[in-house]
Amino acid sequence: MSGKPWLSSLTFIGFHTIAALDHGKGPTVSFDDIYEGLEKGTLFQNLKKKLSTDFSLFPAGSEQEREILEVLKRAAECLRGVERRKTGVENSGLSLLLALLLEVIQEGEWSNQ
Repeated sequence: MSGKPWLSSLTFIGFHTIAALDHGKGPTVSFDDIYEGLEKGTLFQNLKKKLSTDFSLFPAGSEQEREILEVLKRAAECLRGVERRKTGVENSGLSLLLALLLEVIQEGEWSNQ
C-alpha cells in the first residue's frame, strides 16, 4: 500500500462531481454530508445514494477507497471552519468536495499509477 491514492482516481471523482454540479445537484449535498461521510468512511456510498453516481471503481473497504478517504480527511481538517476564507466555497458540499480534491492534488498527496 503506497498510502496515497492514484491521481487518476482523484480526477475521476472530480469529473463526477463537476457533472453533478452541471446537472444542478449542488444544493442536494451539504458541507455536513461531506464531513460526515469522511468521518464515517461512507462518503462514496452516501454520494451514490444522493446523486445516483457510480463510484464502483472504489468498492467499500478497498485499498483505493481507504487511501482516498484518508487524504480527503486530512485536507478537510485543514479547511473545516475556514472554507470560505481559504477557498471561497460556502454553499455547496459538492463545491467543497472539489476544493478538497484540489487541496489533495496541490499538496502532492497522490501516486502516479
